[in-house]
Amino acid sequence: MRFSAYTMEYRGDPVSESLRPRHYKAEDHREYKRIYEDCFHKMRSSLGLPRECCKSSDELLKNRENIFILEENGAIIGSVAVFDNEIDDLFVAKEHQRKGIGMRLLRFAVALLQQRNSERIILHAADVNKGAVSMYLSCGFVITDEEEIIR
Repeated sequence: MRFSAYTMEYRGDPVSESLRPRHYKAEDHREYKRIYEDCFHKMRSSLGLPRECCKSSDELLKNRENIFILEENGAIIGSVAVFDNEIDDLFVAKEHQRKGIGMRLLRFAVALLQQRNSERIILHAADVNKGAVSMYLSCGFVITDEEEIIR
């Protein structure tokens, strides 16, 4: 199995986004883990990786200030994590995909990092995650590095 892992950097304009997700809480773990693993299952399977991929409850709680949860009617519908200058673990529950939520979470993360005066805003994506790569490119990210991975 060969695939490319991209490093992508934001080169777009200043962003503002009215979305206001909340921080991760301990009681989110079961639902967060279910949605996270459901969203990344297809990509992980194509890369020969196990379905179990979500961090432990303790690890997530330790990083709660960096993990943003978007809810609708009390249910998690999406999340994004922001660590230093990197956007990570962006996902939207399957039943809420293709409604612009992922793009809004991405814009929220970019705006947050711009407010923090991050000089570089980066994220990583695998080429097999074509939908995500396409969205990132359409939102002002460019591929700045490509690493071929052989498994």
